[in-house]
Amino acid sequence: MRFLFLLAAFSSACFAYIPEYSLIATHAAAQHGNGGFLIDQEVSFRNGSDVLTVKETWWIVNENSMRVTLEGRGPLKGLVDGTIVYQGSQKSFIDSGTVRTQRLGDEWLEPLFHFRSSKYFRSRLASLKVTTAEALKDRPALNTDGAPQYEAPSFLRLSRVGGSVAWAIGTSPTVGQAPTLWLEQDQFVVRKFHSGTTVLKADDYAKYDDGLWFPRQRSYTFGRFTVDVTTLQVRSIGKVKPDDIRFRATGLNASRDSLKLPDAEALKEFYSRFR
Repeated sequence: MRFLFLLAAFSSACFAYIPEYSLIATHAAAQHGNGGFLIDQEVSFRNGSDVLTVKETWWIVNENSMRVTLEGRGPLKGLVDGTIVYQGSQKSFIDSGTVRTQRLGDEWLEPLFHFRSSKYFRSRLASLKVTTAEALKDRPALNTDGAPQYEAPSFLRLSRVGGSVAWAIGTSPTVGQAPTLWLEQDQFVVRKFHSGTTVLKADDYAKYDDGLWFPRQRSYTFGRFTVDVTTLQVRSIGKVKPDDIRFRATGLNASRDSLKLPDAEALKEFYSRFR
């Protein structure tokens, strides 16, 4: 009986232990593979009883270099087309034959699934007001006796999401009071992000070639809309050169890449806010 008590106490202690935030960020960055990836996915918009779909083909290098090509399916065939290139904090696309470049906002969340740098992750969450400036500090120094001076920061706690234990990262313990991100404890992958106005969920993760963990299902809920994203295919494309023209605005072609979107509220809002 005493053994069971000690075992229960040990399990509770393990559950309560929270490692250094920098270590959590490093493990999360390591889940996003090596080299480039090609990802096909289907984006579904509900329109009454109908579902409108767009196929997205993504080329991913890292959090700072991406490209997506859109293709309308079914009723949207021919109405949705074009390519968007993402470089650092900017996105570029062709509108009316001219390359336009815009600054990416706080709702540009795709890098949360592709960052290779723990420093980027920590900086991004601070800019999203998920964490405080405390999150950008390096790991604490050691005491003279060698014991680490570490106390879990106020924005990091254990929680649950989708039935799994997760690291909840956010300045408020009350969901909805402040932006919060949940990283699954076992795989260190993003399971949920709540910005206050948008809820992003990611489920059914699979491990692909070259070490990429990626969700098969995602959903974005904003206002009265919920948009579902289903992963169709993930393929490694190996090492990509830093100057690859596919990931630069100068690589866009007006006859092939012009962006076209119909006047459908959910679709236009999704692509203006999240893409």
